[in-house]
Amino acid sequence: MTQQKRFFLNSVFSIALVLFTLGCSNDNRPETGNLQAYLETSSTMINELIACAAGGSSNVLASPSHPVSIFFLPEGHATNFRYFETENIAVANDDFSAYSQVDLNDVPVFGGFLRYFEREAIQTEKWGIVTYENNGAIHYSNPIRIKFSEKPTEANNSLLSLDQTEPLSPRFTWKDGLIPENAIYFHVITGPDGNLLSGTYTFAKTWQFYDLSNVVLNIRDITPPPALSSNNNYQYTMLAVSLDNWVNLIIQRDFNTF
Repeated sequence: MTQQKRFFLNSVFSIALVLFTLGCSNDNRPETGNLQAYLETSSTMINELIACAAGGSSNVLASPSHPVSIFFLPEGHATNFRYFETENIAVANDDFSAYSQVDLNDVPVFGGFLRYFEREAIQTEKWGIVTYENNGAIHYSNPIRIKFSEKPTEANNSLLSLDQTEPLSPRFTWKDGLIPENAIYFHVITGPDGNLLSGTYTFAKTWQFYDLSNVVLNIRDITPPPALSSNNNYQYTMLAVSLDNWVNLIIQRDFNTF
């Protein structure tokens, strides 16, 4: 594994995935309000779970009543999704005993390929961690710094430039927004049915469909690779994520092929 890939796995956006596997999980584990106690109910704990959070004045991927969204990528037959949170950020973010379970509703997005927890607005910064169970193991994310009040997520489609010189291979280029603390960028293309067609991450502020030369992680690595078709409507979504897994910028734009 290269140093760049190791960084990618252990920091930004908790960007890590094991190979998609089929499996089942044990949903009969005892309820525990403490993350440390919950992790200790399993003999296998895996720190490989993609998660981040966003929230601001915009209702993109959120709602007025629940403006904070904690996104995560389940794998295989993952179940028993849980969210744990600290009271504030005055604790060490790796002290799992400081995280208490918060019961939140989780909903599918991008055709169910990803999910997110819906959370009400909070007035102080907190650390959050997502967990799920798969193949008898508990998977957990890196800590997410919830900065809803301090650095609300910006939604600004005007920062995106779309080049359709190659109609079925459009190039997306963007600028950082009001908070230029982004370390990685997550791109999603959804089809006319709203389902995820491709999901990729880059360190660069540009990406062309379906060029993987600057992609550091491809969450839908399939054969044959995803392809656009002529005379169809698609949607591009980009999340700009900081080192502490907070989304600073969301861009979402529809485009038509020809």
